[in-house]
Amino acid sequence: MTTRVIIRPEAAADIRSARRWYRSISLQLAEDFLEELRRSIDAALERPRTFPVVYRTFRRVLLHRFPYALFFDTEEERITVVAVLHGARDPGVIQKR
Repeated sequence: MTTRVIIRPEAAADIRSARRWYRSISLQLAEDFLEELRRSIDAALERPRTFPVVYRTFRRVLLHRFPYALFFDTEEERITVVAVLHGARDPGVIQKR
């Protein structure tokens, strides 16, 4: 069984924004951010139910080294990334997504 990843447009915008900010500091830092995000998505794919539910059915993965969290929903054959938010942002944003 193959699990698919769907990244909602709002989450893609979150990722672009964070990457742009890190890129303004260092190209390597921006690449490191994307790699850490990939690792977090892989962890969500491998063991989605080990991450805490933070709102309704949305679960959260904390990124290592970066102050961001990946919020996702899971179903049998896919995970849907709904947000990638900085830790200082109000997590209530996901309620509207």
